[in-house]
Amino acid sequence: MRSIRTGAIMSSSLLIALGCALVALLVFIRWSKRVWMVLSERVSRPRKLQRAKLIYMEQVFRADGPIPVIAKVDRGYRDEDGLICLVELKTRRANQPHLSDVIELSAQRFALEAQTRNRLADYGYVLIQQPGRRRKTPHRVWLLNREEIIALAKRREAILSGLVQAEYACSPGLCRKCAFKSQCKPPAC
Repeated sequence: MRSIRTGAIMSSSLLIALGCALVALLVFIRWSKRVWMVLSERVSRPRKLQRAKLIYMEQVFRADGPIPVIAKVDRGYRDEDGLICLVELKTRRANQPHLSDVIELSAQRFALEAQTRNRLADYGYVLIQQPGRRRKTPHRVWLLNREEIIALAKRREAILSGLVQAEYACSPGLCRKCAFKSQCKPPAC
């Protein structure tokens, strides 16, 4: 009778020990993934931002007023001078930034400045990773200023309300997925 109790106690102790070991292993795996993500994020930064502090990641900002803008910032880094620089992450075949990337980063800066009143750089980076490659290539781009963003937003509103005719893009690649493709006039390029 006594050996049965001893065996049951040993079995439950063994199960508890195995459970604790499993929990410790899961905690370690999660921690090591986090460390790997932090280290790989730092390595993929543009050279100028290597020592900068990551302060915004996947965060939404809003600018109210005559031109309301809501933008989600991929990455925002504060450099040693206190200036915030924005980085947009893209995965695409072409290793080059597009005008839409500049507009997206500019809208992010517009919303971030309005909500936080922080100083932001007048440039940003588009960090492009091509499919099948591990390396990410940073491209520095100059951002649109406040007046250009407002003018762009007003033009968009005028096009959507039918007050202004949209212009056909001179690049067939830009038109392929456009919802208004059937309504456009042929290009005059």
